[in-house]
Amino acid sequence: MIMDFITRRRAYWMLRNGRNFKGLFKLIKPYVLNKDPDALYIYSCFTLPEWNEDESTFFKRRFKYVRHAAKAGHLDALHEVGLIYHTGFGGVEQDKRKAAQIFKAAAEKGHATSKLYYGLDLFYGSCGIEKDEGLGISYVTQAVDEGVKDARYTLNKLLKLVEIEKQKSVS
Repeated sequence: MIMDFITRRRAYWMLRNGRNFKGLFKLIKPYVLNKDPDALYIYSCFTLPEWNEDESTFFKRRFKYVRHAAKAGHLDALHEVGLIYHTGFGGVEQDKRKAAQIFKAAAEKGHATSKLYYGLDLFYGSCGIEKDEGLGISYVTQAVDEGVKDARYTLNKLLKLVEIEKQKSVS
């Protein structure tokens, strides 16, 4: 059973507004049990007092379900998994190469912020991604076009670096 549009919209609204998490859990529980990607992701984002989760327990559950949501095709979840591996947040072993591959997958599927991260890895040839400045700039430009915060600033910096390199090679 997959969440219909109205239920999905309502669930995200409840999550964003931080109201009635008990009601939210009741709403999404059947969809979580059926492994709906949105329900798995939403379930990973909150806790209830009666679950008695400390911060560590909450993070372990969150990471488990955000990975399930990512595997089920949820792009925001996929990007978050990349962030967790990139930073080593919550005691997860930091693995920037794995994170870069995750950002690449999310970017190729259309995730706007992942386009920025993958574009930077391409531009610099970092985190195990083969260097391709042109393709990197292309991905960062897509992130700009999609309104990703700080993407325009980043693009301007990259273009300045390219210009500096051109001037050096002419000299």
